[in-house]
Amino acid sequence: MPEEKEQYKVFLIDDETLGAEIVQLMLASEEDIEFKADHDARTAFEKAQIYDPTIVLVDLRMPLIDGFDVIRQFRSCPALQHLPIVMLSSEDDPALKAKGFALGANDYLVKWPDKRELIARIRYHSRAYRAFRERDNAFSALEQSQADLLARTQELELSRSALLQAQKMEALGNLTGGISHDFNNVLQIINGSLSLLKLQLKNDEQAQKRIEVALGGVSRGAKLSSQLLSFARRQPLQPKVTSIGKLCDDVMQLLRHGIGLTTPIEVDIAADLWNVLVDPAKLENVLFNLAINARDAMPSGGIIRIAASNMHLVHADIIDGDYVHISVQDSGCGMTDAVAQRVFEPFFTTKPDGQGSGLGLSMAYGFVKQSKGHIEIESALDVGTTVHIYLPRAQTASAPAPKEEIPQDVNGAESILVVDDEEDVRQATGELLRSLGYRVVESHNGEDALEAVKNNPDIDLIFTDVVMPGKMRSVDFVAAAQALRPDLPVLFTSGYVRPDILSEWKNQSHIRLLSKPYDVQDLATKIRKLLDNR
Repeated sequence: MPEEKEQYKVFLIDDETLGAEIVQLMLASEEDIEFKADHDARTAFEKAQIYDPTIVLVDLRMPLIDGFDVIRQFRSCPALQHLPIVMLSSEDDPALKAKGFALGANDYLVKWPDKRELIARIRYHSRAYRAFRERDNAFSALEQSQADLLARTQELELSRSALLQAQKMEALGNLTGGISHDFNNVLQIINGSLSLLKLQLKNDEQAQKRIEVALGGVSRGAKLSSQLLSFARRQPLQPKVTSIGKLCDDVMQLLRHGIGLTTPIEVDIAADLWNVLVDPAKLENVLFNLAINARDAMPSGGIIRIAASNMHLVHADIIDGDYVHISVQDSGCGMTDAVAQRVFEPFFTTKPDGQGSGLGLSMAYGFVKQSKGHIEIESALDVGTTVHIYLPRAQTASAPAPKEEIPQDVNGAESILVVDDEEDVRQATGELLRSLGYRVVESHNGEDALEAVKNNPDIDLIFTDVVMPGKMRSVDFVAAAQALRPDLPVLFTSGYVRPDILSEWKNQSHIRLLSKPYDVQDLATKIRKLLDNR
């Protein structure tokens, strides 16, 4: 393919038409040179910008604006300051040349030069100008490429940091969940033994007081474990279609009677908020804790702003769609980026010792993530902090929760199969149930428990731990037991439950979950309700 011939564009500024005719005649046979002239120096500057020449020929002697003013005008424009300018004059005067060169002209020709010289100078200056522009364009492209590379590198670094943070949070969640499982089993052993002692020493007033103190410690430990499980996204939730508008109204009533007495609260709750599928009690607790944090971030006073609205969200961390956006904002001290990156970690706190556990935000993080939502924090020093929560829209309407009837008598004489690999837990639970009048059969794994169901047709209820070692998982054992006796009630228990592990039975009224650690009243009530509803 033949090379495309380079084109040059000559722009002549001369008040005499004869000059334009002479130059046009000299260039007529040159296919690579295009020619245009302007006889009015006042309009030449604007026309040159439109024409985009590769060289300008300017007469120095013109009546209204002389060639020197034209040179000044061209050199004052950034886009034209490097355009080659050749001065034309009928005089071979060194003073004129010096003045023109001082203003930025590139060459000087006496009217009229030989055709060959004119063409040679046009091509020489035009090529130099084109080369100059190509170099500048190359430098600009290189600078842009470097800027794009830097921006991409920064984006990759941000993505890498976000991935590492997500992996760290996930690892912390798994570790926290495992620790909580073992911790809850230990608490259950203590709680069960204390409950038995309370029954056996019911006439010893001093012993009862000490047992109550010890049970209070178990309760505090259970609350701590629950907060850890919330961060780990492993806490048992009771999601239901919830009206966020009504829930926010209820929370506002609590806040106004609490922190609202000393700290002003501004509320902006949209009237047409969508419903969400969420555990309402847990969400109320999250919002209350966020408001407490907002108040504590403003020791010198300030305003808490709570808002809720509908929005369509496109975000890298969650599925695109409709969400209800809830924000809690303070006008307090704010935090640095380094602190903001760690605020969701369990036990991380900037509060003085004894004034914060460091679990409030981690609990909120775990709860929102477990509810298939997203949470993020926005903060600036001396400006304030805003926590944003996004919960996915529910497609169904909310319904009032049915009122649960509490059994008046929790004792019984039925036969209960207790399944737990922890011997101390199993024995303590068995003793508690026997103290309530039940007959108890104990098994330490799924295989043994299934044999017990086959050999004891009089078993009325299964009480089994969710997480057990062995070839047969507890959920597989329950599925096999249900195949033998479809209506057999089952009460699961665990200190650590994956959200989806009991999903296949979530709509069956004869299968329920009791979280560890549980007290004798919770255990007795759950069992009695399941037995009475057979």
